[in-house]
Amino acid sequence: MDPIQDCSIFRLESGRLAPTTDKVITEVRIELDINDGLHRVAILCLPQDLEALAVGFLLGEGLLRRREDLIGVESVPAEARVRVRGRFDAEALEAMARRWTRASGCGGGGTGRDLVAPDSLPLEAGPAVTPERLLELTAAFHAQAALWQQTGGVHACALAAADGILGFAEDIGRHNAFDKVIGKAFLDGIAVSDKFILTTGRISAEIVSKAVACRVPMLVSRSAVTSMAVRLARRFNLTLVGFLRGRRLNVYTGYQRIVGSTDAAADGST
Repeated sequence: MDPIQDCSIFRLESGRLAPTTDKVITEVRIELDINDGLHRVAILCLPQDLEALAVGFLLGEGLLRRREDLIGVESVPAEARVRVRGRFDAEALEAMARRWTRASGCGGGGTGRDLVAPDSLPLEAGPAVTPERLLELTAAFHAQAALWQQTGGVHACALAAADGILGFAEDIGRHNAFDKVIGKAFLDGIAVSDKFILTTGRISAEIVSKAVACRVPMLVSRSAVTSMAVRLARRFNLTLVGFLRGRRLNVYTGYQRIVGSTDAAADGST
């Protein structure tokens, strides 16, 4: 399915409405079928990279932890469904059914994880990168966002290391874009504990929770961060960088991974 559709509209030009066309992003509802209908989750998303989306969602919810626990994943476009089979964490499955928190993102996002008290350990040392390199990588990242440039209707995420961008995904939801890029890395066997995520979206608590579950130690965005995101990031030793625009950026937590930053002791998580 084409990710962009033409839409007939009226546009105000020179003081009058005139008929024309505009390009709009394609949005669909898919069903994630877990272990032959044992659990089902509906996701509103851009109809591409659906297998990666499903796997990344399971990783972010703590259902899937090891490659060998994934038995199979199959996209079935005719049924608007992705079937996933595996040995998933029973407690996380139960929590998803019992305790679903509607997230602050677009695209119908949410999580079954306890955002206040996730059960993960603090993140490892992770990458070290200079502010100048982050600015360069972010410029390259934004240059890849073709759907955003055409429609303005998506978010993008990239998996990166100091030496370059390793994976890229776009979706109507910032959380979906995160899930897709993490799912791709998992399926391709790319370790993420020494990498970082670049995103166009706001970094809120559920995005930090996904990063902690997937063991990603750094999140970098052109947008804002929330207070709960900062609190969780400090607790789990995750680096948050926001408002990376032009030649400026803010480092909220985990200063030690930004090489050349000062006053690292000010970060309560060090």
